[in-house]
Amino acid sequence: MNKMIVIASLITILVVGSSSVILHAGKEFRKIKYQNELTLDIPIAKINNKVIYDEVEKKEVTLYQYISDKGFPVYYSRNVHTGVCYDNQCKSLNITLYWNPTGRYLGFELPENEFLSKDDHVPFAEEEYVRLNRLLSDPNLPLGEFTYNQIAAKNKAALYNVDGVSGATSKDVLEYVIKGSAYTTYTIYELVYGNTKSEVEAWTNEVLSDEYIEDILTESPYQDKLWVVDLIDGRLAEFPLSRNVIFDLMSSTDYSLAEKCLNSLVPKDLLAKEVQYSLIEKFLTFDFGMKSWTVELLKDTPQISPEVIVKLNKELPEMEVPIISGILDIYQKKGINDSTTIATVQRIANSENKYLANKAEGYLNRVRL
Repeated sequence: MNKMIVIASLITILVVGSSSVILHAGKEFRKIKYQNELTLDIPIAKINNKVIYDEVEKKEVTLYQYISDKGFPVYYSRNVHTGVCYDNQCKSLNITLYWNPTGRYLGFELPENEFLSKDDHVPFAEEEYVRLNRLLSDPNLPLGEFTYNQIAAKNKAALYNVDGVSGATSKDVLEYVIKGSAYTTYTIYELVYGNTKSEVEAWTNEVLSDEYIEDILTESPYQDKLWVVDLIDGRLAEFPLSRNVIFDLMSSTDYSLAEKCLNSLVPKDLLAKEVQYSLIEKFLTFDFGMKSWTVELLKDTPQISPEVIVKLNKELPEMEVPIISGILDIYQKKGINDSTTIATVQRIANSENKYLANKAEGYLNRVRL
């Protein structure tokens, strides 16, 4: 059996989020592995690899891509063998790091009988592995803003319980690292969020497909949904079968996700009449903010279909004042002057709202020219 397939199979049997004790060939050994939630929990059928340059280790390394039988990336991994050095003392770091296809940190694993250690080679306790995994899971950790030299200075200050450099206290570093293992924590964090993460995302982008996008948008954790919507921003024409899912998510109770899906549309997407119509169907259910963004999108659309105009006219007099004003701008800019539109705008010209009445009258005067 392929050696990498064996590794992939082993990964699937380890207890998620904890270290494990496994019997192997009659011998008991401790296998330390922590794994977070997968983007898509599907079987591995094949493993690809490519050589990349790692800016943290300053050398070429191998990135592994684990894919399903449909060719969908399931996760990625990298074996790390490097030294973590300070004050002319070095500890060997031997660890495998995992990423989801979206670049989100997935977890880490240590070789058989390997362990992470603190000062004086004291092994990590179980709770320290748990905390390390939690720290690595946070992409916004301030740890990423420190340099190696700052970490070294702050950690030395922490050891002696005095203020560190640049007015920062020892608490600055201790809050974001495993005490006694600041350099190891910092190095692993840099590896997780360094250029390997970008390489993972780029490789996934190369094999992106409608079916894969739909699976992520319907089955993956929230942060992965956001990632794929960001990735296809302005690219809906490349993935036409994903369109329905994107529009469905515009009705999500999660406003951030709904808004992000709407904002992923660009004027060229609305060249297709069916996209325009689907958008207007949703438009009538949007809140004020999403309606406003839709109006701005329509202003930049080369042509508005007659079916969309009919839908807008039907609801126009009952809309919010700024939305009515924006749609009147669209009518004027696009030269829309069919009899139904004129009649609708005439009703608005009779409005008690003087601003709207004047705006409507301005449109009608242009039509009469």
